[in-house]
Amino acid sequence: MYVDSLEKRQARGNEIRLVTAALYEAKVKDEEILRVLMNVCDADRKEATNAFRKEKFMLYPCRELYQYLILEKGFEEHDADVFIHNKATRVLADNRELSKLSPAKMFEAINKAKK
Repeated sequence: MYVDSLEKRQARGNEIRLVTAALYEAKVKDEEILRVLMNVCDADRKEATNAFRKEKFMLYPCRELYQYLILEKGFEEHDADVFIHNKATRVLADNRELSKLSPAKMFEAINKAKK
């Protein structure tokens, strides 16, 4: 019973993350994303807001940065993964303002951040 409910929670969390990512990348208005998460995914306001914040300030910027590292900077996929997971996520978590920068400027700022 516990495993079944854990699997259901994980599946629901994945659904919320995928819907949030799709709507955010489609440039849907913030309020509309929250409304869809609450009505379609049956998320409460707190859960919808948390998913939206994570997407806006962490996940989307990391995906953009990853793509920049591979396509513009010539990183290998493994090296881009390591950079994102070991450095970028920590720096973005400490400074949400960096998520507003272009991937190139974000890369510079992350590299300048204290190690």
